[in-house]
Amino acid sequence: MAGYVTDWRDLYRGRARCVLRPASVAEFADVMAYCHVHGIAVVPQGGNTGLAGAAVPDGSGQQVVVSTTRLRQIRSVDAVDMSIVAEAGITIAELQSAAGDAGALFPLSFAAEGSATLGGAVATNAGGTAAVRYGSARDLLLGVEVVLADGRVWNGLRTLHKDNAGYALRHLFAGSEGTLGIVTAAAMRLVPRPAGRAVAFTALADEAAVGAFWALLRARCAGAIRAAEYISGHGLALVMHEMGLRAPVARAAHHVLVELNAASADGLCDLLEGVLAEALEQGIITDAAVAQNEDQCAAFWRLREDQTEAQKRAGVNYKHDIAVPISRVGELLARCRAALAQRCPDLLVLPFGHLGDGNIHMNVVRPAALGAAPHPEEGEVAGVVHDIVAALGGTFSAEHGIGRTKTDLLETLRPAVELDLMRRIKAALDPAGLMNPGKVLRQE
Repeated sequence: MAGYVTDWRDLYRGRARCVLRPASVAEFADVMAYCHVHGIAVVPQGGNTGLAGAAVPDGSGQQVVVSTTRLRQIRSVDAVDMSIVAEAGITIAELQSAAGDAGALFPLSFAAEGSATLGGAVATNAGGTAAVRYGSARDLLLGVEVVLADGRVWNGLRTLHKDNAGYALRHLFAGSEGTLGIVTAAAMRLVPRPAGRAVAFTALADEAAVGAFWALLRARCAGAIRAAEYISGHGLALVMHEMGLRAPVARAAHHVLVELNAASADGLCDLLEGVLAEALEQGIITDAAVAQNEDQCAAFWRLREDQTEAQKRAGVNYKHDIAVPISRVGELLARCRAALAQRCPDLLVLPFGHLGDGNIHMNVVRPAALGAAPHPEEGEVAGVVHDIVAALGGTFSAEHGIGRTKTDLLETLRPAVELDLMRRIKAALDPAGLMNPGKVLRQE
């Protein structure tokens, strides 16, 4: 059962009574009804690629892991309705492929898409590299099928693009991390598949230029921006060293990867090159390279997508999935770098992430050469980062969720009224507290 009781980051190792792998919604309903009657706590799990420990049981050995990975049907794809209905165990990459076969695009995209599942993506409200244009999982969610804590099944798999009949219940389950019910299928929005693609990798000298570059991109290319991804200079150096990659531009303190998409390739590269020329002329960027073919596009993207793996190889990771208003990203980068350099000079500050929506992964690595344990500075690092984020009007959880990692932060940093509303919703849908206890909300 090792793969079911350990998280991807190897931070949590739990124990479980057993792992159940139902193959149908009816079997899920039977499992939940039985657990409800007998007071057995349930931990729902998809691809187990989450970064906040939400899918791992505790150490009691009394909880049951219920996996969705055998729910493998794509129930419908409609290129007129621009919708796809699929079961929870389908991976994001498989959804992308099925949408592509229908001439459409499923736009949710992130590094773990080959193993992350639809149910988990909805349950955590996963974001990713294209969220700046298409939004997170909740923004793409049209309908949902959920097995509730008592075994009842709510079939809300509507593919309507407008439905204003009462509360939007589907949105309760997007981001609930298995604490309100188990998502067994979802209806998701598709978008037209773009025919044109242009990708560039840029270098910038300072933090102020990061915000200025985004403002210029948005002003000139707003309708075409698919991604604008930030990578620190130290992060680029690390991914080159650990993963054997090459940089397409001169090394700098900051880098931004840009991708434009459009219905037609006509003029798209010219648009991107024109913006880059303007940015160079204004001194916003210091160097740029435009991908000339798909292989180069993939090579540019690996510099961003392999950041997590490179940091994992380099030492102990202190991850901070934070977001601030886009206008404050440059200030965030400058203040965190300066404060952490002063407080913890032996650590590597390696931020990267989604510039276009203000979601920066302010990651810090304790180099392996310093030894694996103890590392008492982890709490100090988190305090520094979260204090700065709060001062900038940001959030401590942008796309990875709360899980078990951030329950204390939620209790500390969110208003009492907000927490009370969350507890009331939890109590209404899971009065016995059997759904993923101890995740999101602190266990009373």
